Amino acid sequence: MSDTQFRRAGTNDVGDIANLRYSWRVDELGEHGLDAAEFESQLRGWIERHRDTHLGYLATQETVAVGCAWLSIVDRVPGPAKFVRRAGLLQSVFVRPARRNVGVGSDLVRLIIKEARAMDLDYLSVHPSERSVTFYQRLGFDNPDRTVELRL
Repeated sequence: MSDTQFRRAGTNDVGDIANLRYSWRVDELGEHGLDAAEFESQLRGWIERHRDTHLGYLATQETVAVGCAWLSIVDRVPGPAKFVRRAGLLQSVFVRPARRNVGVGSDLVRLIIKEARAMDLDYLSVHPSERSVTFYQRLGFDNPDRTVELRL
């Protein structure tokens, strides 16, 4: 999308990221808990503590944040053939409802895929909602029928 800018979020972007995440979780999903100001304050500390393992990304249009996503980097147990093994988890991809279905989410995920390749990650995984499975498949994600999980 030509009028949209995509970039890794910095410390000055916490307000935008908090606003996007809060809007998604509260306005769309109906979560209750912290108010917006307290959520931003606590998220700021969380981001600082996780800055080496959780990279935030933003999509902006005319300086307005319209989407965000996260790349969580996980160190894997070393192996003899490849001692440094890391994987990526694509998390919390969100685009404001008014900006959906025009390529913002796709371009945001493509940026993260490009960065994951540049970081030499072994793979990038995502836990999609039922509604978003085909979105991720169009971007090259597939279901190898090997991942299982135990909900705790």
